[in-house]
Amino acid sequence: MRKLVISTVLALLCAVPASAQKINLDFPGLADRAEEVVDITLDASMLRMAAKFFSNKNADERALREMIGGLEGIYVRSYEFAKEGEYDRALVDRIKTQLGASWKPLVTVRSKKRENVNIYANMVGEKVTGLVIISAEPREFTVVNINGPIDIERLSELEGQFGIPEFSSKEGKRHD
Repeated sequence: MRKLVISTVLALLCAVPASAQKINLDFPGLADRAEEVVDITLDASMLRMAAKFFSNKNADERALREMIGGLEGIYVRSYEFAKEGEYDRALVDRIKTQLGASWKPLVTVRSKKRENVNIYANMVGEKVTGLVIISAEPREFTVVNINGPIDIERLSELEGQFGIPEFSSKEGKRHD
């Protein structure tokens, strides 16, 4: 369900340039308890370098190159644990307290036994200047923070790249 909801949001929104807020994703000791850790930090200069690997020959790669080149950063922290209860779900609240008044909730999925997902957009007027995705599952905790001007329609093209999880199938099928 999370993947369907996130895909829908990503497909419906559109934004133009503005400045964004980097969220503190430092969780001392959490990586030590996790079985698997993904830690991706791509600042503006690294994203511009990565954008050079996409050609200008086809429209899809050109659009992806332009979008990546305009971002200020992509930050991903993902922790997978051997069993439930290995992390404090209060981490979700800790992240939410960093979000100021300009951050608007786009999606909230709640479950007592399965995943909880929150998606927030940093809105300046009608412009999306940042995105935070928080996924708290019984054995996995993931946060994605994307800073910079975000064209949400194009953002779906980044699925599976730069540590951004895949939320939809290329065949249009739902992943659970």
